[in-house]
Amino acid sequence: MSTCVDHVPRVLVLGSSGFIGSRVVASLAGSGGAHVVALSRKPVARLRNNNATIATADISVPGSLIPFLAGTDVVIHAASYVGDEPRLAHAINEAGTGHVVEQCREAGVARLIYVSTCSVYGSGPHRGILESEVGYHPASVASATRAVAEQLVLGYGGEVVRPNLVFGAGDRWFVPGLLRLMKVAGGWPGDGSALLSIIGVEALGRLLSALALAPRQPERAFHAAYSEPVPVSSLVESVARVFGVECPKFLGDDEQAGPALRAAGFSSHQVDLVTKDHWYSSGGLWRISGLEPETFSSALGEFSSAYHVSREPNRS
Repeated sequence: MSTCVDHVPRVLVLGSSGFIGSRVVASLAGSGGAHVVALSRKPVARLRNNNATIATADISVPGSLIPFLAGTDVVIHAASYVGDEPRLAHAINEAGTGHVVEQCREAGVARLIYVSTCSVYGSGPHRGILESEVGYHPASVASATRAVAEQLVLGYGGEVVRPNLVFGAGDRWFVPGLLRLMKVAGGWPGDGSALLSIIGVEALGRLLSALALAPRQPERAFHAAYSEPVPVSSLVESVARVFGVECPKFLGDDEQAGPALRAAGFSSHQVDLVTKDHWYSSGGLWRISGLEPETFSSALGEFSSAYHVSREPNRS
């Protein structure tokens, strides 16, 4: 009598040393449901898990992934440039993703998942929109090049996951940016009523891991966020409490706040992101993942511990 052995999928994670990619690796390896190849441009510390191996390659170099793609079932592409240098944005997000798609096609990898951003939509207000309801209107070179990357992946038949604002240990811009914004404005621009989609990086890692292990979702994009939007007032109060600072006064339409923020280097788009509604329907990804939808209120402990570990304002 023959014995049927279940196939253990091989998942290659690009950007495995990054803010999001490292959590995807940990979740996949910890699940025992896949063998993970953790690939990054820079060598990383050895993983203490027999379900994962480490590899080094650069997506901006044509052909560099081919040695690692044989037998791969799923590629999760979490290697993105999020800065404001146009040359790097084009080299990594556009050309690099093009190389990834070309090599997946050459190696016969059927499934490719790209970690993008809701910033490809540009400034809101956005209120509970579905993935198909808004076109591309990026307001930065990073978002514009990631929109191009999305189109390359979707054109290949891949899937795209769009988080909005992500917090967690290693966060270098979201919560640190909120703290800086509070200080520069001498308060908080707006009245705090705006609703935002956010998610913890650990939860995002679990969602991406579960998506990779779920049946293929052809040519689809998904929002990744907690199941309920978070009022800015609640978010600001949580930040103030965690960092032991006084909760800022909400300035409403104070005309002095805008010029002060622009003088400090904040773009109009950045200010809009945390003063206008930017929330997105995320039920589709939670359903496909099979995970119980989470909320910000249920993750307040995670939020607090993430920033108590290193009280310093900390790229994916």
